[in-house]
Amino acid sequence: MILKLLKKQKNILNTNIFDLIVVLLLIFAVMIINLRMIRDGLNGMVDMRWHITWLQHFYKQFLEGIWYPRWLAGTNYGYGSPTFVFYPPLVYYLGSLLRLRDLGIENTLIILYSLALFLSGFNCYLFCQNRYGKIPGLLGAFAYMSAPYIAYNLYWVSSLSVAFAIAWIPLCWWLTDKSLAFPQWQIGITIFWLVLALTHLPTLLLCGIVWSFYILFLLTNYSWKKIVSIIFFAGIGLGTASFFLLPAILEQKYVDIASMKGVIGDIKNAIFGIGLPFIPSKLDFQVSHILFHQSLVILIFAAINFLFLRSQKNVWRSSIFWLLFSAALFLMMSSVSLPIWEASSILQKIQAPWRLFSVFSFGGAALLASTTVGIYRLRFRAKLLLSLIIIVVLVFNLSYGYKLSRKFPTFNNPGKANLQHLESSRIALEDPYSEKLLDVGEYRPAINPGQPSPPPIIGQAKISLISGQADIKIERWQSYQRDFNINVTQEATIKIRTYYYPAWHLYVNNQPYDIEQYEDGTIAFNLNPGNYNVNLRYQKTQAFIWGILISFFSLIVLIVSSLFI
Repeated sequence: MILKLLKKQKNILNTNIFDLIVVLLLIFAVMIINLRMIRDGLNGMVDMRWHITWLQHFYKQFLEGIWYPRWLAGTNYGYGSPTFVFYPPLVYYLGSLLRLRDLGIENTLIILYSLALFLSGFNCYLFCQNRYGKIPGLLGAFAYMSAPYIAYNLYWVSSLSVAFAIAWIPLCWWLTDKSLAFPQWQIGITIFWLVLALTHLPTLLLCGIVWSFYILFLLTNYSWKKIVSIIFFAGIGLGTASFFLLPAILEQKYVDIASMKGVIGDIKNAIFGIGLPFIPSKLDFQVSHILFHQSLVILIFAAINFLFLRSQKNVWRSSIFWLLFSAALFLMMSSVSLPIWEASSILQKIQAPWRLFSVFSFGGAALLASTTVGIYRLRFRAKLLLSLIIIVVLVFNLSYGYKLSRKFPTFNNPGKANLQHLESSRIALEDPYSEKLLDVGEYRPAINPGQPSPPPIIGQAKISLISGQADIKIERWQSYQRDFNINVTQEATIKIRTYYYPAWHLYVNNQPYDIEQYEDGTIAFNLNPGNYNVNLRYQKTQAFIWGILISFFSLIVLIVSSLFI
């Protein structure tokens, strides 16, 4: 009995030591993959300026005591923006907590991007080692975190929320496996969908669609009761996120959200053709390279399975599943699926089918891990040859990221490059509260259907007289509160340099007062002669209130349901 206990403790110790080694290796991999950013600073490409701006202003308003800064008052040259009504806030809470440690904005962002990269590898390791073992799990983790799409997002798109959404994806399949084996893990399914909903909406939608088909596939091996129970707990997760999701859905009519569909011009410009070359000429070369690169890796491991591993039935079945999984995603990014994308206005709002690259990359990593199990059982020569192929594939991945990371200048090491594209990012880093920063156009007020909203104009007065005669004095101008004393001598129309949104409420002499949307999207109102105390307040909308109530109810349901697992 004592010998058995000692042997069990030794196995646990060995497992813990190996897991510690895995963590250290993943940290080392992060330092290699993200060396350019860690050493030379942010590069400021594409979405970087938005994430710097949002984190700066989210953190500032968080320090003001606004626990959920849904309206960013200082963006759009001071006109403001309902950014976090529509953009998930989780990553910016994490960034704000790091800012409390006096790390500085650039160091905070570098840590966030590096953390997302580490979590991509670690979470993929959790899934792959649970299915295929520790060594295959580690190789799968390296394949995922070095996948070309992750490098593309890191150094080209630079979307902070996408980086974390990519990191969460393997958890969906890991927690599903755990929930099928141990029902209490279904609480983890709830937390996963809550976290993903508060991280990135396009990834939530696409991952939800792919996972739904996967869940239906599981009906071939598991009872419908288990599957329904997992779906139920996933629904609770989305319900708990209702405080964000409900306003993000119901309040789209107030902003120019439809302009997102025009970012790539037309869905035909963002979908791959079948055959070589994979892609129409209008789409970015890097995107086509990612598809070719990732597809080639998948085909290499498909060939290994077909030529060497068909006799290993379990490995063959697992690899066939991931091949079909990847093939289905490939078709959804190709011209074959064009009618589906064109028929759905919701799908078009994700902007481009190649957002499926995140799940496509995960499928490739899982295929590598599955294949590694079969390679381990082969004879020495075959094992050595195929192991070298795995190493070449991983180096192939790293080489793409290395070349891409050096394609653009960084803040701390610009070289002789033109820094014009870094200008807005530099303002966001060094002078974020000077009302010189724009925000994304899709969150500006919807004025004329089918036409883009007029951009804000820099240097406008906080409050101005459009017509009539009046003396105006600003008593207070804060993120969510603006107070004025106005003495009107002739009937006046007054404009406040704040974009119209239904959360803003006007009070004149402590009484609710009607406001209207001016032609540039700002708030305007009329006053008859007299002396007035005018207060503008940002308050909860009906959709936000209902979202909070549904979130609270979902938490109650989760607590009660967990008692019966």
